[in-house]
Amino acid sequence: MKNKILLWIVTTALCYLSCEKEESDLTLSNDYIRFSVAKLTVEPGTRSTFHNTFPTNGTFGVMGYCVPFMREYDKWDWASGIIGWGNKKVNAHPDVFYKQEVTYDGNSCNYSYSGDYSAENLRKWYSAEELPDDIDVNTDNFRYSFFAYYPVDAFSASPTDKNTKGAPILTFAMPFEAGDHTEILDDSKTPDAMLAVEYNHLRTSGNVEFNFNHMLVGLGFQVNNYNENTEITINSVSLSGTFHRTMTVDFNKETNEPDFYSCKETYQGTYEIFNGTENVDPGSSSLIGNKHLLLLSDAAGRTYFGSNVTLKIDYTYEGKEKSYTTGRPGEFMPRAGTKYTAQLNFIGDSFVLNFVVDNGEFWENGGDSDLTIQ
Repeated sequence: MKNKILLWIVTTALCYLSCEKEESDLTLSNDYIRFSVAKLTVEPGTRSTFHNTFPTNGTFGVMGYCVPFMREYDKWDWASGIIGWGNKKVNAHPDVFYKQEVTYDGNSCNYSYSGDYSAENLRKWYSAEELPDDIDVNTDNFRYSFFAYYPVDAFSASPTDKNTKGAPILTFAMPFEAGDHTEILDDSKTPDAMLAVEYNHLRTSGNVEFNFNHMLVGLGFQVNNYNENTEITINSVSLSGTFHRTMTVDFNKETNEPDFYSCKETYQGTYEIFNGTENVDPGSSSLIGNKHLLLLSDAAGRTYFGSNVTLKIDYTYEGKEKSYTTGRPGEFMPRAGTKYTAQLNFIGDSFVLNFVVDNGEFWENGGDSDLTIQ
């Protein structure tokens, strides 16, 4: 199995959060499990309201695995500590970390651990001195796998305790109430949800480094006024419908299995992207609301943002108020970790709607996703 998680949503533009090694005696200790200093590296053209630096005092959760149980009973299979994740995950349990919180304080990643194999409030790597007397195995060859999720309070994690078999199942929930009621949605409440995995890490490899993958899609709306003499006045832009509320990632599955990730619960409502008056001069452009929404997209299930999701634009052209509503163009297939902009290209009083990846390239073969609104 690959050392870094291959999420279901590999796209042309991914954002990665990297934890880089800190060169000090403290962080290079061979005795304790430590996490490297958090730094955020963003590939060109992919940043929306995703973090561009890891937030100071931001906390992520960690599930850590190494020594599985025996197949038929809950006895530790110490000899299997050396085998890779793919061969031991069926009998694995979170023996190393169970929902461990790790906080970045602006300089380093810190945590407080008080369970088995603890010292100085840190989790020790397994060592031969602490293994049962009848076990003869080189613990330097133990392979550890770590699963991280951010922010910690936006996720639920299973198994239910550290003594239960099973790879982690991580569920992210949007901060809106499930159900069929309709409400105005505050997009500022949505966190930049991320996941990361480090498979088969050796103690001799040093600090644990994570590459975090963004789970959400960034979606913004930009007006391009191609008229030579007439301004466009935008009065409101909104996105309404039934949206995906939760996404579950089941690491008991292979990344190419249909149920590796799934969206289940939904919420209904309207995102008011803009409500007011914004004049766009001839030949100029404007990012409406100066923001991008963060949304869950079920690309594998081809339901994408959800059901009955519609975009409504109210604008004024030459003193006449106009209103148009449209659904998602069938060719627009948003993938997580990517920032898209819906470009409303006005020529006269109508416009062409292009969904583009924010690296200057059209999504779907150079602009095949065009949808003309008359």
